[in-house]
Amino acid sequence: MIQMLYISSATEPMSTDDLLGLLGECRENNAAAGITGMLLYGNATFLQVLEGEESVVDTLFERIRRDPRHTNVEVLHRKTIERRQYSDWSMGFKRVSAKELAQIEGLRDFDEQNFNQAYLTEHGSIVLSLMDHFRKERSKSIGHSELGLDEEDPLINLLHRIIRSAVRVLAVLMVITIAWGVVDVVNVLLYKVLAPSFEELRARDIIVTFGAFLAVLIAIEIFLNITLYLRDDVVPIKLVIATALMAIARKVIIFDFEKIEPLYVLATAAVVLALGIVYWLMDEKTTWSGRRH
Repeated sequence: MIQMLYISSATEPMSTDDLLGLLGECRENNAAAGITGMLLYGNATFLQVLEGEESVVDTLFERIRRDPRHTNVEVLHRKTIERRQYSDWSMGFKRVSAKELAQIEGLRDFDEQNFNQAYLTEHGSIVLSLMDHFRKERSKSIGHSELGLDEEDPLINLLHRIIRSAVRVLAVLMVITIAWGVVDVVNVLLYKVLAPSFEELRARDIIVTFGAFLAVLIAIEIFLNITLYLRDDVVPIKLVIATALMAIARKVIIFDFEKIEPLYVLATAAVVLALGIVYWLMDEKTTWSGRRH
């Protein structure tokens, strides 16, 4: 598998519709060929990285090189890779602007006018910084951004801020709950285990002790899930499923089978099975994706 980075100049400035049409073609062709990568455009200059099997990338690049919409196609680097850097999209895209360039760490003096073939060809480190920056930004944007604060609608941004504040309040309350649970564990240990004599200790007391410990552990896991909603770089679905599985498993440990109904046990088993299948499917998808790359 190889990664190829090339630069070229547009034969004429590209409009938004032109870029959308080009991007649609790229994504359709790349998805069919198993190609991943990213395309940057600005100041009538294309900067594109392609990843995939060597023969497939070479074939695609030859077709790209002959495209009349650009000229002076020049390969900046071509290297063998073991893993894809742009594995999450068939073709990421960013239209480079002066405002965004000004926000890139270490490129304060680099502006939109410098985004041209002559300058970038001579400054390979800047090219790598640009690709790395926009790759990371793109990764964040396709991640867990349901509560993002950069929406175009100011009302949506306000609502997201309110929800984020509510999440922080929930996190604080959960910490209080955890502390309360620890106090309960200490209380149970003192009055159920340490205070009675060994002869008076019953199985029910041990179960109550386990239950107090497990309640605190489950509360900690819920706290971790709550705080994930304040992050933009995490998709917490798999972790939530794993937390649900662990919580139910711990609940099963302290089941009092003399008091619960058989139907309750069957329902719990069905939930565990369903969550287990979903978790397995997600893990298989991740493993398969890793093998492809």
